[in-house]
Amino acid sequence: MQTDEGLVPGVDGTERILPLLRPYARHCGSETRSEWRIGERCLLDYLLVFIASGHGKFMVDGEWTEAVTGDLFWIPPGTLHAMQGDGPAMDLAYVHFDLLYDPTRSHWDFTIPEGMIDPGELRPLLHPPLPHPRLTSLCGRLRGHTNGRVGSLLQDLCSEAARAQPFAGLHMSGLLLEIVAEVLRGQMAEDGGWTGHVPALERVAAELSQRCADPLSVAEVARAHGFSASYLRDLFSRHYGCSPRTYLRQARIRKARGLMAGTNMTLSEIAVQVGFETVHSFSRAFKATEHCTPTAYRRAGLPATRVQGRHTPYAH
Repeated sequence: MQTDEGLVPGVDGTERILPLLRPYARHCGSETRSEWRIGERCLLDYLLVFIASGHGKFMVDGEWTEAVTGDLFWIPPGTLHAMQGDGPAMDLAYVHFDLLYDPTRSHWDFTIPEGMIDPGELRPLLHPPLPHPRLTSLCGRLRGHTNGRVGSLLQDLCSEAARAQPFAGLHMSGLLLEIVAEVLRGQMAEDGGWTGHVPALERVAAELSQRCADPLSVAEVARAHGFSASYLRDLFSRHYGCSPRTYLRQARIRKARGLMAGTNMTLSEIAVQVGFETVHSFSRAFKATEHCTPTAYRRAGLPATRVQGRHTPYAH
């Protein structure tokens, strides 16, 4: 039996972190905002924000930093923060969540307004600290090589919330576990070998995701990032477990899922919007990825319970 700590899943620090985590997604969203601002406040739960495009400024724990495309911001409970997005627009995805679900504490659903920096009588709802240094060290802007993957998982989480299917909460909790794992991986230094290319691979993946609606040539993207097409395919498959072309198709399907859940666009309009030439090629790719037709996927959706339909908006 292999006992090397670096090769056995679960014997890499996971066994000390996993018992602490029971994630609970409270509210999430994926949207484009024009100029916006949220003043100083402290939250009762965690907030994770991914900047898909655009720029602005975030203040976390008293420190202002620039926010640019690809940045990830982790804001722990009780941490003073403020944020703003500059024009003309910022695309972002975010989630408010608990890392430790507690049936006596976690079931609250209201807005924390700017200006609230002391929880006061709400203190019993404040998420407790977690006794693990890797988790407690996460705060503010994170620039890890897995940020792009975290952004994709956040998009998946928002799509799941928008559909509100049975057991969506369980699925969202699982996605949060994946997100935490990718965040922690992203904070670890790469130590040579092919892994030295990981930051460049993440940039390739980010371009494929952000420009998924364009008629992209994988060979041209490879050259733009200093790779041959064959070498990129090899490295990309090692890191992501799929080819760049498959990743591009998944990015298009991910965007399509969001449009099906959040708009009244026809399938033909969505197909063009996400980069397919015809609705038929879109349907084939969708069925190959999701194992159902776009029509069946859309028909199965229910009114959103976490992304839209709140009586009190949750300004993130």
